[in-house]
Amino acid sequence: MKKGLLQSLSLTKYERLLPRIFVGSVQLEIRDLKGELAWALGTAPATVQQEDAAREDSPVVAWSEFGHGIQRRHLPGGRVQFRCALRSRQFGQVGWLTVGYDAQFSVPVSTAPEPLRRAFVDATAFLQEELELLSECNQMAVELTERYEELNLVYATKDQVEYLEEGREALTRLVHNCADYLDVALAALICRDSNLVLHSSRGTFDTEALLEILGTTVYTRVESQVSSLILNAPDDPERQRLFAGREENLLVYPILDDHGTAIGLIAVIARKDKHVFSNGDRNLLEVMAKKASRIIHTHHDSLTGLMNRSGFESSLVTAVSSARSKNQRHCLLHIDIDQLHVINDLMGHQEGDALIRRVAKTLRAVLRDSDFLARLGGDEFAVLLFSCPVEQGHTIAEKIRNAIAELTVISANRQLDVSASIGVASIDPETEGIVGVMASAEIACKMAKEAGRDRIQVFAEDNTSLVRRSEEIEWIGRVQQGLRDDEFELYCQAVMPLAETSRAPHFEILVRLRGDDGNVLLPGLFLPAAERYQLMPQIDRWVIRNSLRMLGSNWESIAAADAVFCVNLSGQSLTDHSFLLFVSDELRNAKVPPQNICFEITETAAISNIDEALTFMKEMRGWGCRFALDDFGAGLSSFGYLKVLPVDYLKIDGSFVREVSTDRIARSMVEAMCQIGRTMGLQMIAEFVGDEETVEVLRAMGVDYAQGFYIGKPAPLQDTTNRLRSAAAVESA
Repeated sequence: MKKGLLQSLSLTKYERLLPRIFVGSVQLEIRDLKGELAWALGTAPATVQQEDAAREDSPVVAWSEFGHGIQRRHLPGGRVQFRCALRSRQFGQVGWLTVGYDAQFSVPVSTAPEPLRRAFVDATAFLQEELELLSECNQMAVELTERYEELNLVYATKDQVEYLEEGREALTRLVHNCADYLDVALAALICRDSNLVLHSSRGTFDTEALLEILGTTVYTRVESQVSSLILNAPDDPERQRLFAGREENLLVYPILDDHGTAIGLIAVIARKDKHVFSNGDRNLLEVMAKKASRIIHTHHDSLTGLMNRSGFESSLVTAVSSARSKNQRHCLLHIDIDQLHVINDLMGHQEGDALIRRVAKTLRAVLRDSDFLARLGGDEFAVLLFSCPVEQGHTIAEKIRNAIAELTVISANRQLDVSASIGVASIDPETEGIVGVMASAEIACKMAKEAGRDRIQVFAEDNTSLVRRSEEIEWIGRVQQGLRDDEFELYCQAVMPLAETSRAPHFEILVRLRGDDGNVLLPGLFLPAAERYQLMPQIDRWVIRNSLRMLGSNWESIAAADAVFCVNLSGQSLTDHSFLLFVSDELRNAKVPPQNICFEITETAAISNIDEALTFMKEMRGWGCRFALDDFGAGLSSFGYLKVLPVDYLKIDGSFVREVSTDRIARSMVEAMCQIGRTMGLQMIAEFVGDEETVEVLRAMGVDYAQGFYIGKPAPLQDTTNRLRSAAAVESA
């Protein structure tokens, strides 16, 4: 920086000012410390300036002290020169400001007179400021160049990846880029939980020993303190404790997940005489650590550091492909921690998350280095065992089950045992794809849980229960497609008043699914799977939204009928905290009066979720909606709950209604239910009415409404609104 500083100085703007400061001067020069001319101004001919420069070293024209930091010399011909040092705060003295006078100039005293001293003070002051400005600009240019190189490094390092192999390549390139840009002996990226170690080293270097240190003491420090680490000073007390007393310089930055937890580190190491790490280096490494985090999160779970579902599926594709092309056999394990929700409820989600991390480490300790381990989400893990027949896979699953069973959770004077259910599925040449094999392992795991938990179930094609679950998995895909492509349809079934024909008509809204062939699929085919795999809230939302929109678009022409439309709700929707807000928003925007909407909840759902049911029912009744308790009497446990459930209708379970005209016990049960309903001022609805004789028996008992195929079969909701519109037109004519 010092070299060439004076040559870069622009003094054009001072060509009028300096002669005014040095009155009577005939020559002004700025020379560097070697005597090389950097700038000159004056009336002296160029030849004279050259002669003066040539005599710099001549003793005849030697400089002598003149006082106040000013030097003087006499030149042949009577000319006299004065000079003063030019200084920079950063580099010290960088040159001389020289002023020349002709032979007539005389100095009456032996020391610098006040006018000359003040002239040099003023001139060197603003020249020094000019030097400082130039120095800062030059430094800024250097820093901008470095910053530009850093940006090139950052933007050249890819952090958007789609496949697992692409992510590993991107991380490898990131490590190499750090080593190249910082010009260090070793750069490394380590994520212990995901068993990921990448490095780039140069020359003869004790790489293995350094990686061992980075993966143990240094990693533990970064993981616990979640902060960067710089070791430059030889006497740093942490050097011995963390770095085994090694003399290299070290810079480490943690790789963080979305919650601010350290899941890995990126480190650079340099020989002490080659690179001293700065805050700028630290900032650069922070940017690269964030890029690494984005790459890792694409295919790794943030809580455990294991592969996530996306990364695991990429590995599973490779396994299925090798099984088919090379006639190999592999094994897939689906692992589910039993009753994790109990730990979350009793001890908090922090303890639950801690257990998930402990299970992840336990699994890693049991498995081989060649096995692939992933967290699929929640309490579910998956293990891919390469070159492993299903019998050996069962043995490994048993080791896993035993290892997890040794874990316990202790908190707040409570101790809970831990167990896991494991499903095992084979990957062989007949395996068609990853969806099928993952579904098989998951189905087997669910069967293990239903059989009592803490056990292993191997998927077998001849197991009827497993096959039935496999069919349910296929229906799940069909339901999800129906929701995505809007392939559901709304039907409704009439509910006929028995006691008084003047009562308003009722209709129960039902849902159907269009098949691939265009035929309508009944709910008995797809709803069981939707209930088992927690898709009912999505279906309920679709039914409510589309029912209110269809009815609202026709309400002006059918309002005179004052019909009540009943919509079924699942217990899963009642426990969905956002469902109440959803229904409120839909009612607010609907053109249907809330009093013409009745929500049907089964007694099982209401009793199992009594608090949520009460909250929902009270809120909706505030809007004016009605409620019916469906399948009443099926569990024979709901009588006591009628005192607190704000319902308007009781729908007698069809298992009693079917035989009410032929079975004395069934008739007695229905009569008892009717008595309870009348006592509480509720209206009774009988389901599954199949003939006229049943209608008459129900009417004699005082049942208010009847529903069933004899009353009317389900029909598209649009057909019903068309009939109501036509009836209203006839009445008004």
